[in-house]
Amino acid sequence: MKKYNDNIDIIITAVGRIEYLNLLIQSIEKYTEYSYKIYIVVDVRNEKEKNFFDELENNFKEFDNVYIVESKNKEDDRDGFAPCPVDGRVVGKPSFYKSLAYETGIEVSNGKYVCLLDYDVVFLNKWTEHIIPLTEEHFFVSAMWRGDLNIARDQFFIYKREKFDKVNLIPDCSIGDTTGNVTHYARDNNLSFHICENSALHYGDESLRNRHILDLGYGEQIFINDIPFLYHYGRGSARDEGLYQRWIDVVGSYLNEKKDKEISWWEGNK
Repeated sequence: MKKYNDNIDIIITAVGRIEYLNLLIQSIEKYTEYSYKIYIVVDVRNEKEKNFFDELENNFKEFDNVYIVESKNKEDDRDGFAPCPVDGRVVGKPSFYKSLAYETGIEVSNGKYVCLLDYDVVFLNKWTEHIIPLTEEHFFVSAMWRGDLNIARDQFFIYKREKFDKVNLIPDCSIGDTTGNVTHYARDNNLSFHICENSALHYGDESLRNRHILDLGYGEQIFINDIPFLYHYGRGSARDEGLYQRWIDVVGSYLNEKKDKEISWWEGNK
């Protein structure tokens, strides 16, 4: 039987804008009460990307649990499109590149749990005590459901590695988009999965937007057991400089407050 390290492997794909990563990792350190390792996976296909890779290595060199990993992807056609192999849906090439980056991180890690994260997210509260039990009960846990595609998405996506390894399954872009294949596998085999409540426009419960903690005009908040535990900005690499700076200011202020945002505070402000 394969043995796994008793930690969460947090796998993040990134394409620039290092402050997203700085704030995300700060939030992981603050709110993750389970042993973890962080794998930041980036494409290294040209000089600009190599410089970013080097910047990340230098930036996180003092962290003993953060690893900078070069993606196995070598194709570089960011404006191109291609069909998903199984269902033929046409998606941007970066979706395939992101999928390969996740695959790279999964293959170089060996933790008991795998957590896929977009880099423009931030944790808002302690979360592992609520999420880890769900990975034992369900095949996977996701932050969002795309009803038009009938797939769970990967802004936050976590599972117990052993369950996927037993059936030789790695999230990929073969059906619909990234992680579409594992959603279809679960449904085809009558395996339960958990989709968190979220305030996403079109794909969530928009009434939850009046319960946002962060004062931001874009993005969605993710809940578990009625507790807001994650915020996803969305299209982080494409936000203009003003919106990027707004994220840095608002999220930085939230994380650096002397007093944590306790659940009791949230309960009193619903």
